[in-house]
Amino acid sequence: MPISGPAFWIVAGLMLVVLEMVVPGFIMIWFGVAALVTGVAAFFVPNPVVQLLVFAALAAALVVMSQLIARRLTRPEPEPTGASRLQGTRGTVSADIRPAEMGRVKVLGEEWRATAETGFAAGSPVRILEVIGTHLVVGPWEEK
Repeated sequence: MPISGPAFWIVAGLMLVVLEMVVPGFIMIWFGVAALVTGVAAFFVPNPVVQLLVFAALAAALVVMSQLIARRLTRPEPEPTGASRLQGTRGTVSADIRPAEMGRVKVLGEEWRATAETGFAAGSPVRILEVIGTHLVVGPWEEK
């Protein structure tokens, strides 16, 4: 007894969904979903060529969309470069910083001009709050 179009697609879809649980990746599920949708469409469109085209187009679209979404979700955050990498790091005051006056801070082996809302004596630990051009804005270092 030959299997009907809708039954073929639904059985194939279920088998592909089950296969997804065994095979690593995240691809078979989309072929299974495409086959299941094609199985439903086969009730309304009995032409096997149209069914095959629906399956191929839907499977391709689902695979491409899932890959684009996965790539977007797994894209790593860009690493800060240049002076922006200093934000949030710890520095040590090397020349006293007084309110509204420049002092100096050593951070990651480099000496920088720095300002702060409050004063800091030489040797004090500070947190780099902001990098403005060639100088830093610092605040008190508090362990997190």
